[in-house]
Amino acid sequence: MRYLLWSLIPAILLTLTALVSRPLLPVDETRYLAVAWEMHQSGDYLVSHLNTQPYSHKPPVLFWLINAVWSVTGVSLFAARCVAPIVGIICLPLIRMMARRLWPECQATANCAPLIQISSMIWMVFCPLTMFDTILTCCTLVALHGVQLASNHGLFSTSQTTAVRGKTFKNSGFVVAGVATGIGILTKGPVILIHLLPTMLLAPWWSSHVRTHPGKWYAGIAVSIVIAAVIGLSWAIPSAISGGEAYADDLLFGQTTGRIVSSFAHRQPFWWYLPWLPLCLLPWLSAGVVLKGFGRLHSDSGLRFLICWALGSLLLLSIVSGKQIYYLLPMTPACSLIMARAIVSAGESFSRRSLAFIASGTIGMGLLPIVFNHFPGLSDSSVSGLVPDLYSIPLSACGAVLLMGRYSSSEFFVGWISTMAVLFVCVLMWSLGPNVWNGFDQRPLARFAGSCNRPLAWYGVYHGQLTFAGRINYVHETPTEQSLELWLKENPDGAVIYRIPSAVQDFSPIIKYLRTVDGPVSGPKQRSELADLLGHHHRVPLSNQEPEAIAVYWIRRGLIVDPVLVLTYPRRENRLQACLF
Repeated sequence: MRYLLWSLIPAILLTLTALVSRPLLPVDETRYLAVAWEMHQSGDYLVSHLNTQPYSHKPPVLFWLINAVWSVTGVSLFAARCVAPIVGIICLPLIRMMARRLWPECQATANCAPLIQISSMIWMVFCPLTMFDTILTCCTLVALHGVQLASNHGLFSTSQTTAVRGKTFKNSGFVVAGVATGIGILTKGPVILIHLLPTMLLAPWWSSHVRTHPGKWYAGIAVSIVIAAVIGLSWAIPSAISGGEAYADDLLFGQTTGRIVSSFAHRQPFWWYLPWLPLCLLPWLSAGVVLKGFGRLHSDSGLRFLICWALGSLLLLSIVSGKQIYYLLPMTPACSLIMARAIVSAGESFSRRSLAFIASGTIGMGLLPIVFNHFPGLSDSSVSGLVPDLYSIPLSACGAVLLMGRYSSSEFFVGWISTMAVLFVCVLMWSLGPNVWNGFDQRPLARFAGSCNRPLAWYGVYHGQLTFAGRINYVHETPTEQSLELWLKENPDGAVIYRIPSAVQDFSPIIKYLRTVDGPVSGPKQRSELADLLGHHHRVPLSNQEPEAIAVYWIRRGLIVDPVLVLTYPRRENRLQACLF
């Protein structure tokens, strides 16, 4: 139990560091908080909305959980951002339980697996984010616990029953799998089946019980899928009826087929995940003892179960046209369990030499800020100044500490690597606050926009960036100049939010001037000079109508920082007043 506690403490530290050091990140986190807030405002828990329009892209479990927390704490940014990471922390005891179920005779594997999970690069990056995939990982773990339970005690043992309200029910594993799958469908749609079906369908390969009763097994799996479908449709059908025809079509058909068959977002080639997977599993795949342990693994039921889970998920995700790194999250527990088993199977004393590569790599990465900040050719690039030199000391120390310890067991070996990996990421995350994370903060822009008492329009595609941060009920989306002109005819006193792409060379004179402005534009002289620059630039929307910038905020887009302008069109407003009077 102490090793489970050892994994929980770094996980909590990682979560708190992320929540304190950085704001909501656009466009995903800001969008999901906007949907949750609109659900809270409207009281409509059946149909989600974004910018007052029905939002069919994601099912409602994340939004329900956030609103459940808000029902206790009140509307709170911190409380909302805790939801997904806490579910991620719940995954750790589930991984431990899975290891004990697969290898009950090997306590060391159960001790190591959660520690490996929390310190894998993909988990440290994405678990603290307000996204769906951490919750989907939890649902996948619970469902596969049900699959394991069914394979051991389901249709194959009359002595194993589950008592519920005085009655006994066999095959509780299939019920657990079905309920967890149904909740997974309500979390991110049928994509959870990608992570479950390979293990379910290939059960005769990893389970001797299933091999002797394949017909009964597949009947039980069918029952699980029916339970899951009933849970999913119990929300989807009423929601589709309530949301209207267009919403229903997109909810029931458009999203799944669009992402699987011909992705409308994040489309990548079949092999795209292969080069990313080793990076996702750092630092563990760089540990020589893990690679050595792979060669000593013996094929058993537990290992075959995990291979079906990991490789089956990877293959199906590769077939799906839409790809993102965090789509791999629900298969990472399988990878952690396999690597934990490999480390324990290595069967050797763990020396400092076995840590030389990880330690030297950590020290080297810790020194990178100094290289980026002072090396000729890099000191003037976009990576310069992101991390102050001073932070190279604690970052490098995370690697040096590894060379000072003594490792009497696989658990201590894994525990110290895990702890130092999490500390490294926490220090790095904290160091990025002033120069990186603050640049993503939409709150100053949102608060100004919400307080200017004007109708608001967003030039381009609006993803709800300002909705929660500024408590703004509606921002009109104007993707083209024509749509903007029509909106201004109806709202001549409106304000338009326009992001200038600073990488476009045409904007260089404007960008140079804007670097002196951050926040509301002060004084008539500055407004006049800015209006002159904007009114003579062909890329500025409706530049011939002499837009005025009333505020400028600098917002990050990755390593690039763009100025975001709040524009008004007083010439149009004055013309309208002239017509009226």
